[in-house]
Amino acid sequence: MSTGTRPGLGSSGETPPAAQPRDERPPALRLRDERPLDDTDRAIISLLQPDGRLPYREIARQLGVAEGTVRLRVNRLVSSGALTFVAIADPFRLGYSVLAFSLLSVLPGRQQAVIDALASWDEITYSSSCTGRADVYAQLVCRDHDHLWELLHERIPAVGGVTATETFMELKMHKVAYVYPRPGHNGDSNGRRAATGSAR
Repeated sequence: MSTGTRPGLGSSGETPPAAQPRDERPPALRLRDERPLDDTDRAIISLLQPDGRLPYREIARQLGVAEGTVRLRVNRLVSSGALTFVAIADPFRLGYSVLAFSLLSVLPGRQQAVIDALASWDEITYSSSCTGRADVYAQLVCRDHDHLWELLHERIPAVGGVTATETFMELKMHKVAYVYPRPGHNGDSNGRRAATGSAR
């Protein structure tokens, strides 16, 4: 689970470790705390998702717990892989004008190699294995149509094992959400939607 962060400094209190180096090891290689999340963990996450820089002091005030409890819980959530702090940029402001997603059909035995290759490309912002008429789903960001053409007709075929692609260009984004609702809760009664946005 990831939380968005905003530029600037918190007005008071200690802020979550958004600027600390991330552990780039695969989750399976981390020392993981597999204990189930309790109501306090979930409440902390629900506050941090729309504002990853919310000070521990403010979280503690809203939840009625000690600031040290919040600090301990956040550190444990981060070290276990349950929570990750990231900065989410607007791709259009970065100079990307084409957003697309592609469905790839892959030969048996080549799927992992294709997944590994795509995961190493900056233009691939998300990829997953799937069922149905395709084997791999990938989201792409491109500077322009020529850049998209290069990916689809030169670089992806060069990976080997991809037998077909079906690509869809996104004309307009209507919702981009990185806030996961708490199980058993219908929406957010406080209207916290800072990590949900629309573009163009």
